[in-house]
Amino acid sequence: MEAVIMSNAKYSDYMGQPSQSLRTWQAALYIRLSREDELSGESNSVISQREILKEYLKLHPDITMFDFYVDDGWSGTNFERPDFTRMMEDIYAGNVNCVIVKDLSRFGRNYSQGGELITNEFARLGVRFIALNNGYDTFANNMSAATQCITLGVTNVINESVAATTSVNVRGTLNVNRQQGKFIGSFPTYGYMKDPDDHHKLIIDEDAAPTVRMIFERFIGGESIIGIAKDLNEMGIPNPSMYKKLKGFNYKHPTGATNDGLWPDSSVRRILTNEMYTGTMVQGKNRNISYKDQRAKAVPKDEWYRVEGTHEAIIDRDTFDKAQSLFNRHIRKAPNNNNVHLFAGLIKCGDCHRAMNRKFNSHAYGVYGYYRCTTARKMRKGACTNHSIRIDKLEQAVLVYLQTVVKTAVELDEVLRIINSSPARNKESNHIQKLLKAQQTEREKLVRSMVDLYPDWKAGVITQEEYMLIKANMSERIKSLDAMIANLEKNAAEIEKGVSDENEFIAHFKKYGSFEKLTRSMLVELVQEIRVHEGGVIEIDLKFVDAYKQVIEYIELNEGIKNAAS
Repeated sequence: MEAVIMSNAKYSDYMGQPSQSLRTWQAALYIRLSREDELSGESNSVISQREILKEYLKLHPDITMFDFYVDDGWSGTNFERPDFTRMMEDIYAGNVNCVIVKDLSRFGRNYSQGGELITNEFARLGVRFIALNNGYDTFANNMSAATQCITLGVTNVINESVAATTSVNVRGTLNVNRQQGKFIGSFPTYGYMKDPDDHHKLIIDEDAAPTVRMIFERFIGGESIIGIAKDLNEMGIPNPSMYKKLKGFNYKHPTGATNDGLWPDSSVRRILTNEMYTGTMVQGKNRNISYKDQRAKAVPKDEWYRVEGTHEAIIDRDTFDKAQSLFNRHIRKAPNNNNVHLFAGLIKCGDCHRAMNRKFNSHAYGVYGYYRCTTARKMRKGACTNHSIRIDKLEQAVLVYLQTVVKTAVELDEVLRIINSSPARNKESNHIQKLLKAQQTEREKLVRSMVDLYPDWKAGVITQEEYMLIKANMSERIKSLDAMIANLEKNAAEIEKGVSDENEFIAHFKKYGSFEKLTRSMLVELVQEIRVHEGGVIEIDLKFVDAYKQVIEYIELNEGIKNAAS
């Protein structure tokens, strides 16, 4: 009995619960590197952090590594990181009871959330937290609770301040690059690839660009967006996100593993509305809510960064604009048909200006289609009348009209050629310049006379009544001269500049030459709207009307030259 008592006294210091230092720790070695850290040098590199953590384990045999957890390229301002999430899952599963990082900033730069995890969640779960460079260890005997709290709080506030400052600086740098038209995205737009010699520049990806061109051609040619998507899937062409994966990019799409490589209609629509294909760099469409909250919100269109001519266009501007004009129209396709009708989105009622519906009638002599006013069919009685017109008659009328306009464009182009190549054009220009100089000289003379008018009145040379009358007459004359000078300057500029086949009206209409059938592409390019009035009267609004007026005004201005040449 005495021996037992002596033994207890001898080992009294060791009779209680084992000290924390005798526990076996299963450690998660956590490493984080953001894009901003990569720019700052090698001190925070993944390799550097890994070596520091491994050296620490060599000096602490009571700590066993369970696994490395690495988030490379992830911001510390939020905790939704892949390997951080995996680490927390291992902690909750009881596999990990110790977390070791190089310093607190590697764990995170969000003061409130980081402090909550370390002081509350980890403490509740009995998880030890060690930040080597900060000398911080939640199970160290040399740190009181107050000291730990102060150390953690001050360090996290500093880290969050660094994150905020870094966010502002990085955003400023990115905005400068956007303003200069430099590409700053991780993955280029489908159809393009980064220039190997300059990752801020895009070049055409010849494997994907033909698909983009095909999408635009089919849409303008009358095929529906859903129909185009079906065709792409039947051809076995992978959608943009799957294409990136097949190219070896580490691209993560929101659909994740469910992405089957098929084209949804939303992807086709996104390509058709993407101005990047015209050679214009468009960036800044979305913005993170804050440096703490990495969720993106849409930015108003007028705040986007747009810089034209930064890369080679896959789609020319004219083709792109045609596609955009179709999105503003009410267009439907027929059931079981991937193509939209010839006049879809173009034909309106001449009175109520609503879209007209296409219908079909069957008779003993055959089936014929016709358009009918939507208002008359669906709205209250008397809201509008049928305004119906047979489709075959509509096609014929529009065909003849466009053939006439195209013929006019060809004739106007020939007149312009005669005018622009005539020697008399230079004479006309000289004549206008002489008239202009004479009017300018007269105006200057009047202005000088007005300067002398007031002193003459004060000197008694003229009476007050004479002064007022002369001043009013001179002002009226100067106003008239200003109008004449402006008109002459305009005429001189037009003669100097001339009008060529680059004029939009001539360029768009002349290219169709001789044709015997209407196409969807032709109508989309040339026609703004077709209105059908009661009795089958058709009214057609063409595009490029301003360009047509410019040609006519120019020819009228040079009427004398044209007559002399002919």
